[in-house]
Amino acid sequence: MKKQRINDEIISDKVVLIGEGGKPLGELSYDQARLLCYDKEMDLVEVGPNARPPICKIMDYGKEVYREQKKISKQRAKQKAPELKEIKLSARIEDHDFQTKIGRAKEFFQEGDKVRVFIRLIGREMFFKDKAHQIIEKFRSDLGAEYEQPVKRLGSQFSAILKKKK
Repeated sequence: MKKQRINDEIISDKVVLIGEGGKPLGELSYDQARLLCYDKEMDLVEVGPNARPPICKIMDYGKEVYREQKKISKQRAKQKAPELKEIKLSARIEDHDFQTKIGRAKEFFQEGDKVRVFIRLIGREMFFKDKAHQIIEKFRSDLGAEYEQPVKRLGSQFSAILKKKK
């Protein structure tokens, strides 16, 4: 239902008027409705423009717009966009540390976030590039996730973005 403040232009001769508390005041002429609003220092707002005669309501239009904006901002505040969390692994990670990282990634997934996993190979570890791929793949399979972005190499660093399986 779109609300629209009525300007001084005459829409039709008669309007169905609703009072401040939602109580119907009946069918009045446009000028009478405007006079009632002026006396109460309120606005005449067109609620049902397609009806014949149009339906109008007496209200404080500024307050109504403010309430609508507050309602929309509260809804936006409740929504949470998924964030990208990072987890660092190493080529020589032990099993217990690996399981701890998986547990942390599961917590991120429960919060609705995505996880970026990366491994930095240092020195002689660069000879074992396949091991970096294997570690990330094992992390993904143990976590029960799927790739949003597959494993890619940036110099000595390998990374992938994981998301929760649907």
